[in-house]
Amino acid sequence: MPSESDLLKSLDDEPRTPSTIDVRRAITAGRRRVARRGLRYAGAAAATAVAVAGASVAGGLIGHAPQHPAATGAAHTGSTASARAKAPYTIPGTAGWTAPPATAPTSCTLSKLTAPSNAPMALIAGADGTGRYLVGRSYPKAGGYQAVLWQDGTGRNVMVPGDLEEQLTDVNSAGTAVGWSYAGTTQADTGPVPYVDRNDKVLQLAGVRRGSAYAINDAGAIVGTDDDHHAAVVWPSATAKPILLPVPAGTKEAVARDIDEDGTTVGNLDNALPYVWFPDGTHRRLPLPSFDGRPAATAQVFSVRNGWATGVATNGVARSGAKDPAGAKATGIGAVPVRWNLRTGDVSVSGVLRFPASAVNAQGWQIGTDKQGRAVLVTGTGTVVLPELANHEADGMSTIPNAVSDDGRTIAGQSDDATGTIQAVVWHCR
Repeated sequence: MPSESDLLKSLDDEPRTPSTIDVRRAITAGRRRVARRGLRYAGAAAATAVAVAGASVAGGLIGHAPQHPAATGAAHTGSTASARAKAPYTIPGTAGWTAPPATAPTSCTLSKLTAPSNAPMALIAGADGTGRYLVGRSYPKAGGYQAVLWQDGTGRNVMVPGDLEEQLTDVNSAGTAVGWSYAGTTQADTGPVPYVDRNDKVLQLAGVRRGSAYAINDAGAIVGTDDDHHAAVVWPSATAKPILLPVPAGTKEAVARDIDEDGTTVGNLDNALPYVWFPDGTHRRLPLPSFDGRPAATAQVFSVRNGWATGVATNGVARSGAKDPAGAKATGIGAVPVRWNLRTGDVSVSGVLRFPASAVNAQGWQIGTDKQGRAVLVTGTGTVVLPELANHEADGMSTIPNAVSDDGRTIAGQSDDATGTIQAVVWHCR
């Protein structure tokens, strides 16, 4: 799922340090500063801030056969990439995995989750495919941040090193969770550190001094970043050394954002080009959609599940305020939610969502914010509006779904209570 820092990176010319205030609240207040490793809020809050700022996004398969559909340009192999992983390399996964088909829900009820130690504020950032395990963080009464893992509705604190900022971002069906923390003692320290919590034991992931872990699959493969090398990486297991994923020559920065059950990994190059690495060692950029009568200029991909990937595309004309390709002066960013079918190579623009989907499940159903500012589940047969803890203006920020199970029956995220305090919540759908 997207983070606000991914979409607002072009607005941030300040040092890469942890955020000192809840990012969503800062966005609402019109603050310009955004931490590079801020909360993994849904694209709703992120894209809202982008639209308000009037600036463009920076620069911008389960069961698939070895031959992949043509995308934009030819596929790359490890042999043509820069000095990183060489083909063949292996990303662990379950070959041929497919999720059972599910009937789309038509209604959902909402429950508030209790945070450990009765922390007054919390949120959910990710979940496993069953919905049994949820991860995120709380805000303890004494201040600061605390990584949290919920199992069947009961939460426990995960003691990740560091006191500045931390969060668990994903978890698999075995309850192994990944995330990051600013492990230094001051904001001047070097940056985030990737961690894994396995069997109630927290380990720093090997081989990366600075970076983040974003996602894990059921085979235990973990993807994220090596910030020192500006590289997308995969750790084949919780104790393995990382593989720097291959990229085309000339790439300056790469990020791996999510991993599918077969090992297919998605991410972004130079914060502008969506990319996919397949388990057989081939890799290629994903196609850009057309909207507003012309091809998108940039795009980013944030999540993948069962061959469905989601992200955002932009027209790329608002950043300079110059003339757009049609000759009209740009008055604001054009950004649209995008879904890719990695099996076929098709790319489509959402007609329901206003902002990039927070997540996609094995059915291709998406969660996020619709054009009316409401939290929703978008299925193949319709849209389910998700209830909120208290009545608020439908602005895409007061209630945000961040994770969805493969059957669509469990959705988790955050919702403001009557006092405007963020609470971790779960929707049970039928």
